Amino acid sequence: MKRAIEKCWRESASLIVLAKRNLDALPRNSAYGCNYDILLQTRTHNASFSNSVVFPGGVSEEADADDHWLRLFTSFGYTQRDFEALHRPDAPTNLIFQNNPVRRHVALRICAIRETFEELGLLICSSDHKKNKTAAWSTVRTDIDTGYWQSKISENPSELLNLCEAYNCYPDIWSLHYWSNWLSPATVPKRFDTAFFVTAIEDKITDIKSNSEVVKVEWARPIDILDRNSKGEVQLPPPQGYELNRISHFSDVDKLINFARNITNQGNELIFPIPIRTKDGWVYLLPGDHQYPTNVDYNGKIIKKDKTTIELRDTTKTLHRFEAVGSKRYIVTHNFQPRNHINMGNQIKAVNITVSNKE
Repeated sequence: MKRAIEKCWRESASLIVLAKRNLDALPRNSAYGCNYDILLQTRTHNASFSNSVVFPGGVSEEADADDHWLRLFTSFGYTQRDFEALHRPDAPTNLIFQNNPVRRHVALRICAIRETFEELGLLICSSDHKKNKTAAWSTVRTDIDTGYWQSKISENPSELLNLCEAYNCYPDIWSLHYWSNWLSPATVPKRFDTAFFVTAIEDKITDIKSNSEVVKVEWARPIDILDRNSKGEVQLPPPQGYELNRISHFSDVDKLINFARNITNQGNELIFPIPIRTKDGWVYLLPGDHQYPTNVDYNGKIIKKDKTTIELRDTTKTLHRFEAVGSKRYIVTHNFQPRNHINMGNQIKAVNITVSNKE
């Protein structure tokens, strides 16, 4: 894929943090077979994705790609082979990973860890030498002056490196598994090219110290958030609604993390929604949909169709899209098989997602 367009978005990283549920402490009929929660936050009205429930994350900074990080990792026994394991040479290289994909994978993982700490005080760092480290579960440091370092890193992202040197640790990037890549459509005023990563911690952290951009922090099962979302109790940006929906296909955290670990270096398609203005609403085409263009214009104009949303839903072909008619929003998949990812089957799933359009 060639960058033949002017980039008008910011690169960012987001982290989907999973934690085991204490099923023994719950009523027998309350778990529904799901043994994990996801860490979610609600942003303030003046933050990006205001008043929406999102995963922690934020914009990539130059400090995330500093050469000093490689030297720090090397001091704990990691080698070039460990870095190269983050991206297979034959894997798709989306826009955000171009210009040295391996280094970009390292930097974006550091970004996700830094932003998660800035926003929630959750520091995913390890002091273990590589020979003593297992990749199944991430390590969380709780023995630091969280408020002090949150403030310093928020003012200067390079302070994360100073924190790691002060506490003899490093960002636990190999416990982060690449999950997906979303680029905001051209209809959105603030656009982001975001790499999503998944990680899991064994012990749920409840003492969350969120910053001023976060009004609420919670641990919740995917199915519970989706249920509250369908009732209009919470609002989700499209990537969060979509990812929570497909994550919900796993009820066991060990199987989910093993799946994420197996696909982490294989790459997957950039999810770039292409808006179509219909007679009664909107359709957002996603990769794999039979109407999705072969040559994508990432700054393209809105397509207009003299048909209703339902008239464009041809179930004899492959469908992969969002639909918005009035106040109703749906994820629609039919005959769609994603590359290196979860097959969600045929569904018309109601979601309460934000839709921002400028014609």
